[in-house]
Amino acid sequence: MRTVMHLLCALLPVCGFAKLPAHAAEAPVRTFELTITANAVPADQRVLRAVRGERVTLRIASDTAGELHIHGYRQEARLAAGGATELAFVARATGRYRIEWHAAGRGGGDHHGPGLATLEVRPQ
Repeated sequence: MRTVMHLLCALLPVCGFAKLPAHAAEAPVRTFELTITANAVPADQRVLRAVRGERVTLRIASDTAGELHIHGYRQEARLAAGGATELAFVARATGRYRIEWHAAGRGGGDHHGPGLATLEVRPQ
């Protein structure tokens, strides 16, 4: 008598399903470099494009101390002057998300800092 597993394995190819390798369940990784100089990033770093489900890694370096925020994802990183760090998360929500930089020592009542870049997450 065949076990249920043998029957399922025999039926999967007929149903159009194939066994996936163990690593196929891992989300692809998209890595971006953000180099903040004088509270801005170069033009080629201002739009970061990812696909829903990807793991996103931001490698951030800054010549001044401050905080980086990704609105909508509730991600933030604090950097010391001349420091570097990484933020890693899964791009679960699609849309356009503002990335802001708050330089240390800048006062003012407005919570939102200037737009540093935009994270665009497209559907799969």
